[in-house]
Amino acid sequence: MSHIRRYTNLLPQPVRFGLRRLLFFGTARRCELCGNGVRGFAAHGGGFEVLDRRQVVGGMRRENDRCPVCHGCDRTRMMMMWLRDVAGLGGDHPPLDLLHVAPDYGLYLWLKRQKGLRYAASDIDPARYRHIPNMHAADLTAAPFADASFDIVICSHVLEHVPDDMQALREIRRILRPGGRALLLTPLALDGRGTEEDPSVTDPAERERRFGQWDHVRIYGREDFLDRITRAGLEATLWDPFAADRAEAERLGLNPLELLPIGRRPG
Repeated sequence: MSHIRRYTNLLPQPVRFGLRRLLFFGTARRCELCGNGVRGFAAHGGGFEVLDRRQVVGGMRRENDRCPVCHGCDRTRMMMMWLRDVAGLGGDHPPLDLLHVAPDYGLYLWLKRQKGLRYAASDIDPARYRHIPNMHAADLTAAPFADASFDIVICSHVLEHVPDDMQALREIRRILRPGGRALLLTPLALDGRGTEEDPSVTDPAERERRFGQWDHVRIYGREDFLDRITRAGLEATLWDPFAADRAEAERLGLNPLELLPIGRRPG
């Protein structure tokens, strides 16, 4: 199976998406993000001892959670719920400018169906996203956007890859408009032991052992992560989808342990 995946990964994302839609077609579940009916959702996450030991939400294994077509999962559906129910996407609102950093395909598919949204995306390696329009080559620590360009920035599971995360957070603040908000999702340890990071660790195997993935440079503690957001000049809050609408959060199959960090630029 791995050799098949290696070759199919060379295909453009829309082609791979179409193949997965045919391969996994069914009626047991419907993905809220891509709209496809599938035979069931797949497991994802886990695989490293540190993720369970440190109770890393966004890293521990989740069963029956990921859409096999668009690869959207609980955290992606949580962001969709916030964007729909709090930011008002899909309803009547003035046009919004949104930046999607390292865009995941499932959320992109949902966003492009929303009215009144001016969408832009960015990544340090934009060639991986040839299928996404208005894609910009961007280092998040030196974003190529003017001050106060965006109403919403989505930055999900990115900051744990960035050595200078404080500079990245300051850049996000800079490109947000006053009152604009950033969805700053990252794996967060709930064991109360704070953030684990060591810039000297560059070996992929050691990063897997220490941080839970070969290209991660840290595991954040939840309170420390909120403190970093605040020190970057943003107002930090945690949005609880179960407190907002428990029935909807359960219908979407969200993780009761996961809260959505929001950074708001004052003004």
